[in-house]
Amino acid sequence: MASKPLKIQRPQSLATLVTERIRDAIVSGEFTLGEKISEESLAETFGVSRSPVRDALNALQFTGLVEIRPKRGSFVFNPTIIDIGQLCEYREMLEREACTLAMRGGGETLIQALQGLFDEMAIAHKNADTRRYAALDTAFHKAFFQHCSNALVQDAYMLVEARLATIRTVLTAAREERREASYTEHGDIIDALKQQDMARFERVLKTHVHRTQLVAVERLSETDHDASAPARSTVRL
Repeated sequence: MASKPLKIQRPQSLATLVTERIRDAIVSGEFTLGEKISEESLAETFGVSRSPVRDALNALQFTGLVEIRPKRGSFVFNPTIIDIGQLCEYREMLEREACTLAMRGGGETLIQALQGLFDEMAIAHKNADTRRYAALDTAFHKAFFQHCSNALVQDAYMLVEARLATIRTVLTAAREERREASYTEHGDIIDALKQQDMARFERVLKTHVHRTQLVAVERLSETDHDASAPARSTVRL
């Protein structure tokens, strides 16, 4: 038998596991925007020392999900109206370019992936499963980058992906009327791509992102975020 190198998959570090769990908790809305995160409480909840929790929060600060304030502690990011506007502008620009790259050569694999996600979104929408719909919505838009074959464009998106996903879950997906419009817009995106009509795709994407921004800003103005609340005990590794 021809010899070939044996690869051993390294187990994830404890800090990595804690980072992923806190990230998922923020994105899924288990923490509120602006909420104070207690290292001690999370360490106790996870059954670990405070060191991996601290490392996790430092890592999440890099992604913009967590803000660490000297002598005050760590907080879930709490976007302003300006922040939401800039994130949406950045998102639209990146998604437009990533999709254009992904559609070179016909974009069959991208369209197939989008259709599969859209079919799952239909079920979540019908069942009013807000978190599931938001997760599928995030996966739908991430597919542009997974198929664009440009690592730099992918890296640019990763800088804001978690914040966009959080805004989607916490501020926009819970609105039934927005979810209904969002579902229709995702279908229109697929139709435009199937027809290779990139001009229509850009129009639909622009409308989609703009409407999402408007709802997020409206919800932000309605929501009273309690930045002093402790992390919730439902968070588990």
